Order: sequence, then structure tokens, then C-alpha cells
Amino acid sequence: MSKDCTIQDVFHRFYPSFESTHSISPAQRKSAYHIMNCKTGAFGVNVSVCEDCGCMSVHYNSCRDRCCPMCQEF
Repeated sequence: MSKDCTIQDVFHRFYPSFESTHSISPAQRKSAYHIMNCKTGAFGVNVSVCEDCGCMSVHYNSCRDRCCPMCQEF
């Protein structure tokens, strides 16, 4: 297993089976959706272009959910 495993990877791997065997509230389902799709392009992207060299960089938007550990890091 990779050293760069994130909580997002854990949700992608285990959440579908967890959801099928447990009763999950709408708020929990929404938070899980946010965690699984945070910074993936599901919430939009921003493209920056350097005025000097024309280099483009794409920045994926975060979910901004208070339960998301990726959004609470920074």
C-alpha cells in the first residue's frame, strides 16, 4: 500500500460497503460525498495563467465541509 494514503482513499474503498450495511443519516451521507469528492473537480476548478510565460495551472475547488479533514488542514 502507498505511503500517501488519504482519508479520501479510505472512503472510496470502504464507504460503499459500509453504506449498504448501516443506516446513515442524510447529513452523514452528504459529508461522505464531500470527503470523497473534495479537490477532484466535482466542485469546480480554477485555472491560473502566468502572464510572463503562459504556464497554466489547474486548482481544484475544495468542498469546504467542516467535517472534511482535507479542508480543515489549511
